[in-house]
Amino acid sequence: MRSFTTLVVLLMWLNAFAQTNDAYTLGVEGIKEVDAGNYNEGIKLLKQARNLAPQEYDYTIEIGKAYFLSGNPKMAEKFLYPLQYHENVQPDLYLVLANCYKELEELKKNPNPERKKELDALRYGIQKFPETGILYLELGKRKIEMETPIEALATFESGIMNAPNFADNYFWAAKLMKATGNNLWAWIYAETFFNLSESEEMKRTAALLINDATEVIFSENWNADPEKMDQDLRFMLASKCKNSEVGWNKILNKRACLMKEWRETDYAISVIIDRMYELESKGFLESYLATIYLESDKERFLPWLADEHAKGFDAYRKWRYWNPVSFNKPLKRLNQ
Repeated sequence: MRSFTTLVVLLMWLNAFAQTNDAYTLGVEGIKEVDAGNYNEGIKLLKQARNLAPQEYDYTIEIGKAYFLSGNPKMAEKFLYPLQYHENVQPDLYLVLANCYKELEELKKNPNPERKKELDALRYGIQKFPETGILYLELGKRKIEMETPIEALATFESGIMNAPNFADNYFWAAKLMKATGNNLWAWIYAETFFNLSESEEMKRTAALLINDATEVIFSENWNADPEKMDQDLRFMLASKCKNSEVGWNKILNKRACLMKEWRETDYAISVIIDRMYELESKGFLESYLATIYLESDKERFLPWLADEHAKGFDAYRKWRYWNPVSFNKPLKRLNQ
């Protein structure tokens, strides 16, 4: 009797294992079909996989994604909505749900400009996954679309606080800071992004933001904001970092003076100063600054690169790829 019971349990286990294996195979084939644009066939295979393993999260969300990609947000929402209560729910669910609600709203004759369901999906995601930076990014970008830049900035900065190593929130916060005329924080956020991100296209835009912001800050006419860090920096630059240089030499001298005078600062700008010291210790500081200031001006950058700097510049780029900035604590703008 005991042997018979053991055999039954073994057969049940083998059957469950076979079903799981079959479900996985069907799921992989289904995703391949969806990726190839064959949505109907892909959905069919994914549903077969889900029927064999109904408790699995991945097959259902892939069905929802496939319906969305096929242009059927209503069916996508039908499969995705219940997954919010699944024990294995992941952040990407809330991104797809938000996109579903956006498209469903746009299909209405009179869309609701408040876009409540769309935004709520992202807010629920943030509540569930407060350290997932892309949820703040997507919510902030939608706030920009809705022409509420103050709310957008608050969202990006919440993302920076809760997910400090997610790069893109710094980029968008920098753009909004530049738009409001706050050059110091446009600089800090843009340069932090520049050291975190691997997106070459976005880094070029960040370099332009850094260039424009520091040109104002390093000038004699910078009208600093009343916050203590801003005023202290303006006074230090005016009293201890005067020089008659122009162009590239002025930038090098101002940054060198900043490193010297504020080496031990507790202000948020220390993230930039610390990074410059690290680069200087590796012999990469000039290449780093050239990447920021000269790449936007090919007429200056290419002669600099050709003037015995190519080897060092290549070494810097390889080092930079493996050594992005990493934060152990968030970068705070307020209460400086």
